[in-house]
Amino acid sequence: MTGLTGLTDLTGVRPVRRFGRGGSQSGPGARSIVIAAAAAFVVCATCTAGAAGIPRAEPISTAVAVLMAQAEQALVNGDTSAATVGFERAAAMRHDGAIEMGLVRAALQAGEFRQALAFCAHTAGAHADEPSAGALYAWLLRAAGQPGEALRVLAQTQARAPHDAVVEATRQAFKKEVPIAAGVLLLAPHRMAPQALMQGAQPALPDDARTVAAGVLVGGGQAALVPVMAIEGARRIWVRNGLGRATEAVPDGSAAQALSEHGVTLLRLLDPLPLGATTLAPRDPFAGSPGFVIGYPAAADSMPAWPTLREGFLGAADGREGLRKLGIEWPSALHGGPVFDAAGRLAGVSLQGVLQEAATSGRQGASMLPVSMFRALAQAASGLAPKPPANAAAMPGRIPADVAYEQALTVALQVIVQR
Repeated sequence: MTGLTGLTDLTGVRPVRRFGRGGSQSGPGARSIVIAAAAAFVVCATCTAGAAGIPRAEPISTAVAVLMAQAEQALVNGDTSAATVGFERAAAMRHDGAIEMGLVRAALQAGEFRQALAFCAHTAGAHADEPSAGALYAWLLRAAGQPGEALRVLAQTQARAPHDAVVEATRQAFKKEVPIAAGVLLLAPHRMAPQALMQGAQPALPDDARTVAAGVLVGGGQAALVPVMAIEGARRIWVRNGLGRATEAVPDGSAAQALSEHGVTLLRLLDPLPLGATTLAPRDPFAGSPGFVIGYPAAADSMPAWPTLREGFLGAADGREGLRKLGIEWPSALHGGPVFDAAGRLAGVSLQGVLQEAATSGRQGASMLPVSMFRALAQAASGLAPKPPANAAAMPGRIPADVAYEQALTVALQVIVQR
């Protein structure tokens, strides 16, 4: 696989880290790493799946098993550096799909989605004896807005392992509009969700806490915009990002009234969450311009999850003062999450609503609270102030979906309540 620069270096055991946060993946002719990762999967699968009944690898030695167990515990503790070192030490002793899935999840827990996706492509294709790696790769593709490619990868994996429990559980989850990982899908080494981590010394969430909506991190990581209806009647509230990190939050009484008529309110976080490099868009996106929307579904529990992303074209005014049509086809269950413009800047918040033209047909349509309506509130909450470009030539280029998804891991929030 020497022609796939940036995916993995098969002469060693470390995943190549050429695609860090500073890598340039935009501009004319830029290709998303999703495309390269898909190519890697096809190449590796072709090389390894030539014969039916591929034998599984030899049993793992005690030394390797200990390293893997220590690395898994480091992930549970939120120490991604220690987890990566542990899995890499194990990989130096053994070429194994379970170890490589550990490296994939360590990268995800650290917020390095593009690196994780690329290396997972190799793992899924090169380790036909680990069909759960193919299921994990399909899950990441689906989450990052590539449903067709996800189904293709899953079908190819299931053809090689028709009776695998993880693959079948993934197939069943994909039948839902928004898959939710549960049961066998939450087990190591393929766990399809981040670990649950609390900021500061906060206690774990209570058993009766429930995820009710999505939210948006603003104010330099110290505040969140969330749907008003989602937190009505809540005794306690938490928000959690796509890295699994959660903190308790309380309504900001002074600021809450500013946007409440539009269905959004502001929360103050007890402990700040990392915001990353996301900035506010300098202006509302033009109707018909490309964009991304990210969110989380409501759930019967408070398990951490990776967000769901979709891309498309943003809409125009929706008939209500200030609000916009979302434009992108989006399940109503995912309201409250961030909307990015084509450059990956925070351009709005997705809302539930009935559009005027949908009122007669009964079709539900999502709307968007544009950045112009919450800019002052977000800046007053501390930070996230953009520096508008001096001229149109200075505008950043369009980013691919995997870059937008990596940014969303810190900006998109699960909203969790106890009633």
